[in-house]
Amino acid sequence: MTIPKASLILLMVIFAACGGNEAYVPKPRAYPRVQLPETGYKNFDSSGIPYAFEIPVYSAMEKDTLNIYTRQPNWFNLNFKPFNATLHLTYYKFGNQTQFDSLVDDTRKLVNKHIQRAEDIIEEPLRMSENVKGMMFEIEGNTATNLNFYLTDSIRHFMRGALYFNAQANADSTAPVFERMKQDIGHLIRTFRWK
Repeated sequence: MTIPKASLILLMVIFAACGGNEAYVPKPRAYPRVQLPETGYKNFDSSGIPYAFEIPVYSAMEKDTLNIYTRQPNWFNLNFKPFNATLHLTYYKFGNQTQFDSLVDDTRKLVNKHIQRAEDIIEEPLRMSENVKGMMFEIEGNTATNLNFYLTDSIRHFMRGALYFNAQANADSTAPVFERMKQDIGHLIRTFRWK
């Protein structure tokens, strides 16, 4: 049986196209590309609320309506909708040093709940003005929250913030998004004022 010349050439092209002696290496897993929104800010200053600041234009401030505790009038959620994340903001008015110390201690307890999964907790003192100071906690690793802070005037106002992704997240995959939100939360803190 003779093989036609055209079939032999086609068979050689097919074998040549199958590769040489290099082993196939699959592509490594990758995370989807994230398109970050443009930077811009808008003022959040609602009447009857004892604080004001600037928030990113791509976010939305909403009243906190979770039913697991007594709703407070000055508690809000800053929703970062493109990133499926929420900055929970809780405000407290206090009247003496004991209450103030308790609020700071509660914040530290909430941060330290993540210590078993955290690779590191970095504390950064904050001081924007004489009456706006506080502390930021960056919690590194695969934890439920990677950023917490509190702001106070040390006399009667106390604001706590905690950033959560609304789905299970891997610290590596959310790193660019987290860095962007950290910058925007930094802007919120720098523009924060008591009324």
